[in-house]
Amino acid sequence: MSKTPKLIVIHGLKTAGKSLLAERLLGQGFERVKMAGPLKNMVRSLLRDSGVDETLIEDYVEGARKEDVIPELSKTRDISARSLMMTLGDEWRNLHGKDLWVNIARGKIRQHLAAGKDVVVDDIRYVFELEGFLEFNPIKLVISRFGKHFEPWGEERHPGERPIDVSYFDYHFQNDGFNVEPLHQELDDVLAAFAALRERFAAMQSLSATVGRVSADVREKNRVEALEAAELFAA
Repeated sequence: MSKTPKLIVIHGLKTAGKSLLAERLLGQGFERVKMAGPLKNMVRSLLRDSGVDETLIEDYVEGARKEDVIPELSKTRDISARSLMMTLGDEWRNLHGKDLWVNIARGKIRQHLAAGKDVVVDDIRYVFELEGFLEFNPIKLVISRFGKHFEPWGEERHPGERPIDVSYFDYHFQNDGFNVEPLHQELDDVLAAFAALRERFAAMQSLSATVGRVSADVREKNRVEALEAAELFAA
């Protein structure tokens, strides 16, 4: 891939394949920024302080135990790492503004961009998160698997677990196979196409600017010649 965009954002439901796309980008030098990164760090610290075995913490936060009850946290309530992160995210967003986590992610993105790194955010959950990153002119990707993205859902589903309409995105991946290689190749092809489009657009902008400068020069030349002709006529 010749030229890569500075920021790629990815949305999809659980198990759709967001990490499959992100891992391909990480292998090409991208840095990953997670919307849920601060929440995961907070839960890691909480579990550590609660005496949870260090070998289990990452499994609770990122692995197969994400929805398992954590016995150290309560004897009467079913508390999981996922429920902790969801309530932390919701309550702090409600208290401190819906852009709280977006602003934190934007700061991290700016750090990576200033260091010359490209960035992928692979856990977009809300439209306002997409809107919060428009200043970076990102490529917006969505991935679905076996049509689950388009299945009906009820109000009982947590807002962060609901699908965003694919019309908000630049490209839709349908991850309906069991082989990751075609998905990775499709991603490479899509980004190469976007890079080519952006190069052509930049060339058109450059050409337009050049034409504008030439036109301005011609207008100035015509103005001077007209003034000179007027002076000769007056004489």
